[in-house]
Amino acid sequence: MRAKPPRSIHQAAHQAIAELVFAGLFWGFGFVATVWALQEIGPFAVSTLRFGAAAAILLALVLCRKEWRRHLTGAQAGLAFLPGLFLALTLVFQIWGLRYTTATKSSFITTLYVLVVPALERWFLNRRLHRLHWLFAAIALVGTALICGFQAGDWNVGDLLTLACMLAASFQILWFGRIAARIDSAMTFNFWQIAWGFALCLPTLFFEPGALLPRGPLAWSGMASTILGSTVIAFALQIRAQKVLSPSVASLLYLLESPFATLFAIAILGERLAPSQWLGAGLILVSVAAAAWMSSQTGLGEPDPAPTRRV
Repeated sequence: MRAKPPRSIHQAAHQAIAELVFAGLFWGFGFVATVWALQEIGPFAVSTLRFGAAAAILLALVLCRKEWRRHLTGAQAGLAFLPGLFLALTLVFQIWGLRYTTATKSSFITTLYVLVVPALERWFLNRRLHRLHWLFAAIALVGTALICGFQAGDWNVGDLLTLACMLAASFQILWFGRIAARIDSAMTFNFWQIAWGFALCLPTLFFEPGALLPRGPLAWSGMASTILGSTVIAFALQIRAQKVLSPSVASLLYLLESPFATLFAIAILGERLAPSQWLGAGLILVSVAAAAWMSSQTGLGEPDPAPTRRV
């Protein structure tokens, strides 16, 4: 019989799970906030402003604390480049897609990475996954199909852009799992990846004529929410949590942003769900809760003690 992990591991896992649930709440509202911002400026401007303002805020915070400031090193900056690249691609495609699809549909298409991450993780990180993980992923896939209406062929260009966002998010989650042990400070690393995101998004403004800053209070409120909640706070929580949880388990918990986004979209944007879509949301919630409980009890997704060589 496999021995249970030490109590300290349980506590760390429970805290990481709680932090990702909190991050999912910010990300869920971020879909509504982005729709507000897109009413006045384009997707590239939204992405660039979001990264630029968040990087400035994070730098100010990091400089205020010695324990964060001492990790402003070239090594940590280089380590953050690929996560910053994948994050920039994720947000640009997601925000661009929200011009053409609904907040609810966008949020659930994004979570299809729950199927992509475990496969990538198994090949690149040599993780051993419990067979029930695939059951939870299958349940989540059925739920996603129901809520997005895939069976009716209801696709548009916004859905395809969001699919590209999902692929970029999969690689970001995977890469965090690979480098988590080398991250010295979650806050400082978050600054570096956001700064890279800003640098990579800045050239896209040349391809988007029009206003670069919102004018009305609603659009500014949307930008403030995406900058502070979805970027500064939520990404820092993501980095902290993935130092404890494996990519596959974390990706299942990230699914919570979709039900949160749906509730916010219904309450604020007036979007509505059919009974089959409510069933889909319920299936996703069940798969997330089951995977979270199993991970905290059995250490789901921990590295193999002696990975075998692939032939």
